[in-house]
Amino acid sequence: MPPKEKKSKKEKLAKKKAAAAAAAAAAAAEEEERQRVAEIARKQREAEDAVLAAEEAERVAAADAVLASQVQAQEGFEFARAEELSIHRTHDQEAYEWQRFSSCCARPDPREERQVLGYESQIAETVSPSLSDALDTAENHELIVREAELYRDWALVEGKTPSAEALEKCRRHVRALTETTMDRASAHLLHTADKHQNEDGEILVHRVRDDFKYALWMNHVKNPRFKAIHVPDFDDLCLELPKELSMATIAIRAFHRTYCEFESFDEVEAGSAKPEAAQNTEAEETTEPEPSLDGAPLGEPAEPAIEENEKENAEPGQTETEIAETKPKPEPDVVDAETKTTEETTGGTPVEETTELTPSTDAVVDPVKKEKKPLGPVESIGGVLTLDLLTLPPLPEVANEWTMRLVTPLTTDVRRVPYPIPTTGNEPNFDIVDLFAPPVTVSYRLSPDLVLSDGEPVVGWWDASNKRWRTDGVTDVRVENGVLTYSTVKLGHLSLLQSRHEYLPYTSWSVRPSASGDACVVTVVPSGNERFAVAGVEIEVGEGYCALRSVPVSELETLVGLKMRARELLASLAERGVRLTPEDRNCFSAGKVVKEKEVESAFCKDVATLAPSFAVAMSNFNGDVGASDALVRVAEVHDFDLVSGEDVFKTFTRERDGAVLSLLRKAKGIALVDARHRLGALSKEIEAHAADGRDNVGAAAGRARRGIEPPPV
Repeated sequence: MPPKEKKSKKEKLAKKKAAAAAAAAAAAAEEEERQRVAEIARKQREAEDAVLAAEEAERVAAADAVLASQVQAQEGFEFARAEELSIHRTHDQEAYEWQRFSSCCARPDPREERQVLGYESQIAETVSPSLSDALDTAENHELIVREAELYRDWALVEGKTPSAEALEKCRRHVRALTETTMDRASAHLLHTADKHQNEDGEILVHRVRDDFKYALWMNHVKNPRFKAIHVPDFDDLCLELPKELSMATIAIRAFHRTYCEFESFDEVEAGSAKPEAAQNTEAEETTEPEPSLDGAPLGEPAEPAIEENEKENAEPGQTETEIAETKPKPEPDVVDAETKTTEETTGGTPVEETTELTPSTDAVVDPVKKEKKPLGPVESIGGVLTLDLLTLPPLPEVANEWTMRLVTPLTTDVRRVPYPIPTTGNEPNFDIVDLFAPPVTVSYRLSPDLVLSDGEPVVGWWDASNKRWRTDGVTDVRVENGVLTYSTVKLGHLSLLQSRHEYLPYTSWSVRPSASGDACVVTVVPSGNERFAVAGVEIEVGEGYCALRSVPVSELETLVGLKMRARELLASLAERGVRLTPEDRNCFSAGKVVKEKEVESAFCKDVATLAPSFAVAMSNFNGDVGASDALVRVAEVHDFDLVSGEDVFKTFTRERDGAVLSLLRKAKGIALVDARHRLGALSKEIEAHAADGRDNVGAAAGRARRGIEPPPV
């Protein structure tokens, strides 16, 4: 074989350049072909888009024309219904106004600001009211508040938002007058404490009304054996006091209201207050206590009195040394060793011997606690109990049949004292929570119509500075046989708390006509409480009233059959621990989407229109259609003898063909679709229909309707 001809470097380089040029030419040709094909596809897509957009525009125009004709045909019905509702509201309002005028009502009209201000001036003239008069005034204030709530409901129905806000402001103002009146009555009681002293020197005044309970304990004559304040008429209220309070010259006021004016939508937290408590303790150690009227430091127990008590309880013949020896000794802080005390043979000095402990095989393992779900935003249920420490003015002096009372600012107003009681030099700070302070144990009987949903009750106190509920400093909370008991180092506004979305979202809801046809029945099965799992709350809605029809819990039976306004009934349920009124801010906690206001309002009107002759039930797919649409299931009622809750439940459970339909409410109108639960999911057709005018417009809507996949761009 002839030898291979060697190529020079120039030849090799030329060959490489030729190959690269050929590859580049091929790539350029391929890219040119790709662009040519893409251009053809783009022009084809634009042509298709033009056709689809034209078809969609034609379809939307035809649909709008149909909707316009339907709206025009519906205008007469809508006008007649609105007119009838307006006449009915006017009739009710005029009847109420006439009844108020004919009864010569002396209460101010909450709608008239001048009348409310004049009433406030009249209240201010009574500087020192008696306790009974103050509580009567407070009850009268609640009548004004109820009237303001009635007028506020009317204003909201008529769309008068500024008037509704003014009436809400009036409600808060009137209840603030209640607090001022009770403070003046308390000051009057403290100023005349000697008139209420019993034979043992104890001073305890209490009164009870429908919406208020009041008790005032004044500790002028300190008794070392006194441990608790017990008021049987005050829901069997019992306050177990630490020595710091039982031996202090102080007054303790307990005031319970059935309502709560504190509202917060922040999540409740058990914040730590140890740093503040430590600072407070250091300040107390560096400051000398202020002596009280009896020589003992203000707010601190008098040691001589304690020693005298021990001497009184000593056995006959027992010496002071023996008394000291019988005092309980603090246990040594030994955790992992056993401590024994012996005496050495060389002397009588006790010596501690430690013996190592071996692990026990029978050790008890703590059970794993069930993780508790976070409360989130909370609200007060069962009313608010306010515990206040008040400065106690000195008792009057009696000389030559003359009683001389010292007149100070405390004569007409009270001065609150924080707990623990600060010593001299420390400014009162009501924001500090001293977790190391001895707690006050509180117990009282809850209202029998209060529904408790949580097995582990929560009690909190109102933080006025941050406008929120807090639970730090409140421990050992329990409810046994209807009695709420807890220990707290923070005094002030205390209340049983419950999550605002405890009963949300609903497990199910439905609306059906009654057998008589004169009313409708709304059934709501809330979540969060197993007692509502079998049956829900049934509310009858009639002409101008709502009434609780049936409930699965005995606590709410007192409301059954009482005709109220809708908001009044729902507020009564919320006060008893069953809140069925969701708000937009609850949706995030409940994992739901907030519907658009326009769609939500139109949807509610649709349900109200259908309710007299259709059964309406919730749809599990309502959240899947987004915030711009709403979905509900309906079934026409043909036999009004078959409209019980059980009948309606069977209808929507079976979902027979043609018997159950689904209404898709959009901003423009309503579409009939097949979104029964038995199908398991929304069809592609419904998803495309729901997206029309929202996610899909023009050609995109046409493709989605036809099921055509758009070509790649």
